[in-house]
Amino acid sequence: MEVMIAVGILTVAIAAITTAIVAGQSQSVIAKQMIMGSVASESLMSQISAEPYESIQSWDGFREEVGTISTLSGSILEGDFSLLGRQVQVEDGEVLIDELELNIVGKNVTVVTFNQLNEVVSEITKFVPEPSI
Repeated sequence: MEVMIAVGILTVAIAAITTAIVAGQSQSVIAKQMIMGSVASESLMSQISAEPYESIQSWDGFREEVGTISTLSGSILEGDFSLLGRQVQVEDGEVLIDELELNIVGKNVTVVTFNQLNEVVSEITKFVPEPSI
């Protein structure tokens, strides 16, 4: 009888430990995907930001499906990047600086990185001001 109680207690303890390990691994995978998504978003944003202001609007609607993220040279990125895709949205925007009574016109550029389930992994937005004449 004592052996049966000991086995029951041991089973519950092992189940609890296993559940904790699985939950930790799941969170680790999610965190890794978020980091890779942030890197992918920032990489594309830096590429767009390097473009002349006049050509930024042409990025609106740009989309790389999951597994097709590429480098500047056109090579497809492999590894963890193959689990992600990204898209760009460009909208007209304005920033008002009240203290200076200054209204700056430009573009709001948003880069979204998503996974195979089309869940947003990372989203960044940057305001690019129109160059002064």
